[in-house]
Amino acid sequence: MQRRHHDLQCRHPVERCPRYRGRQHSVRNQHHEPAMTHTDRVVQRRQRGFTLVELMISLLLGILVIGAAGSMFFSNRKVYGSTEAISRIQENQRSAYEMLARDIREAGGNPCTRNVVNMLDTTKPGGSYYAGWQNGVSGANNGGPNGSDSITLSQATGTSIAVTKNETPSANIEVTGTTGLAAGDILMVCNADVAAIFQATALPSGTSIQHNSGQGTPGNLAKPFQITQEAFDASVGGTNAPGYCFLPETPKNSNCLNEPSKSPVQVVKPTAVRWFLAANGRGGTSLYRQETSNGGATVGTSNEIAEGVTNMQITYKVGDAAAYVDASAGLDWGRVTAVHVNMVFRAAQGTLTKADTEGTDDGVITRALNDYILLRNHQDIQ
Repeated sequence: MQRRHHDLQCRHPVERCPRYRGRQHSVRNQHHEPAMTHTDRVVQRRQRGFTLVELMISLLLGILVIGAAGSMFFSNRKVYGSTEAISRIQENQRSAYEMLARDIREAGGNPCTRNVVNMLDTTKPGGSYYAGWQNGVSGANNGGPNGSDSITLSQATGTSIAVTKNETPSANIEVTGTTGLAAGDILMVCNADVAAIFQATALPSGTSIQHNSGQGTPGNLAKPFQITQEAFDASVGGTNAPGYCFLPETPKNSNCLNEPSKSPVQVVKPTAVRWFLAANGRGGTSLYRQETSNGGATVGTSNEIAEGVTNMQITYKVGDAAAYVDASAGLDWGRVTAVHVNMVFRAAQGTLTKADTEGTDDGVITRALNDYILLRNHQDIQ
């Protein structure tokens, strides 16, 4: 009776019947609005966008990260640039010092001996240049950019040619070859006893060097060589005058004043090397090295050794004096025993930026080279 009563109650329209109300709702959802499951709700929750606050926080964090990375990059870039600038300065210092120190040490040197005789006519241009050959060094004070000094060093340490014959004090020296030589060149012939500076007046063949007197500029004062400068100055210097024979035969010629030295004989071309500062054409100054030969008549190319050298001050130690003095003091150059060199190097921009060449005080990075160099050929032999 209860079920029937229930059914009777459900004979009313569907919307008033509890029995069919849920079914109607389910059917409606199947056809119009499907029911949302738990999975659908999770997916929908995950697909939600960022809020404005979240976006602003993310943007702030990103800016902080980029700022920190940028600051680190620029800091490392500054350190790299400064390190590179200092490395270039140190490289320039090494090359400049090694080459300059080598020339200073060899000043007045030759492959053979200290006993040098000058045969050149000192009354003519070029002759006086080698009259003081044994001095080996001379300098000028405050003559360059920024009041910088210069130094000139005489030496005969180039390629040598072996002498094969010189048995009489004649006008010819026989050698293995004359390649690289020319008539008029000022040369040096030497062995363990004596070194003589003379001018080649002619090259009669590919194996002979002539050194007559009275020819050329400056020319030779006499034809025969002598073993000392005093003997040469006092010699007659005629065609058959006695003199030094570099390779006397046995029995020796009556005009040869010496016995065989039993040491090799060679011919070499003396040069003078000048070190100075000059503008480098790039808005700065550099250190240059220039060779001259033939009594200064042949001037070589000025070679740039180190860039960014802004000053060079040179002082000299004379004899046993404790103090070093500059070139303006009227030095006895033949008694100079050591040279004090002070050079200032400035970071050159080159491929670097302006900031790379600046230190912490915003000034250009500079370094000083300060050293003392002994002249080997002016030291007393104990």
